[in-house]
Amino acid sequence: MKRAAIVGLIFLGAACGSEEPGRIPTRHDPVDVVVSAAQQSSRMEAFPATVISDRTAEIATRMSGAVERVHVDVGSFVHAGDPLITLDNADISARVSAAQAGLELSERSFGRLNNLAADGAASASELDIATAALASARAMSAEAQAQMAYAVVRAPFDGVITLRSVDPGDLASPGAPLLTMMAPGALKVVLDLPSGRTGVLTVGDIVKVEVSNVDSPLPARVTRIGPALGLRSRTFRVEAQLDPTVTPMVPGSFVRVTIPGAGSGSTWIPEDAVITRGQLSGVMVVEAGTLRLRWVRLGQHGHGAVEVLAGLRQGIAVIRSPSNRLEDGMPVGQTTLEAWAATSAPMTTADGEGGQA
Repeated sequence: MKRAAIVGLIFLGAACGSEEPGRIPTRHDPVDVVVSAAQQSSRMEAFPATVISDRTAEIATRMSGAVERVHVDVGSFVHAGDPLITLDNADISARVSAAQAGLELSERSFGRLNNLAADGAASASELDIATAALASARAMSAEAQAQMAYAVVRAPFDGVITLRSVDPGDLASPGAPLLTMMAPGALKVVLDLPSGRTGVLTVGDIVKVEVSNVDSPLPARVTRIGPALGLRSRTFRVEAQLDPTVTPMVPGSFVRVTIPGAGSGSTWIPEDAVITRGQLSGVMVVEAGTLRLRWVRLGQHGHGAVEVLAGLRQGIAVIRSPSNRLEDGMPVGQTTLEAWAATSAPMTTADGEGGQA
């Protein structure tokens, strides 16, 4: 009986000499900390796009014929109305001459009948026939003259020749492209968005164009949005106009266009607020004037920011660069709020991989 009492006293003394496991210590003095608020970042997505000229034309002829002369080459600057290609017009010249001869004959015949009709020597029916013959001859002459005009292909606007696919001696066919030209300075980007992004953009919105050799993204204004999806691709076309004064690109350049993504975004914190212990990640937060350790699940990293997928709510104050002496349950003295922008978080690319904003 005495031995049991001694053992009980030993255990009681041991319990009084140490703190209960899991109990929050209360003997710490208040600590001063630097904090930043966890923020929600708008989810952005990047899609591949191509730079094209806002005004491009494929030059073709309206008649068949052998190419007699090509007046331009790739890189040539032309003005509206300048000759680009001349076709062999020997047969057209013959038609013009025949039509002109027929017109002169009809005019003479009409003149004689008109004089006879004035003297009562020709009937009204004969005069009507002569009048119709004259109108037909004039139409045939005008058609031949138009065909002669088609033998010279002219520039539709001021621009630069970007592609030449014809040489003298080639046979030109109606509608077959012979040259391609574009108006310099007026550039736009075109991109195809998946069906899930319908309604994200409207005409007049400003999107950001990421160019590989330019530090800052270039603004572009949305000018056209396709009203329907492609039957095979299930995408719709979006066009955005670039500012011609700040466009260090040429048509055909590959770029990326960033637009708001689906969903409401996610919570982001400064990367230096993360505590790593083994395979666990956590952050020290301030709640009701007390430090609390919160274990979190992290997502993307980039530009000094890290995405928190679970374990932390938006707006809570997280400790920046927490020292090893900070413990869960410590009282907080002075807090210094350090500015930080969640917009520095990386964006999601169209293929689902993380990219940098």
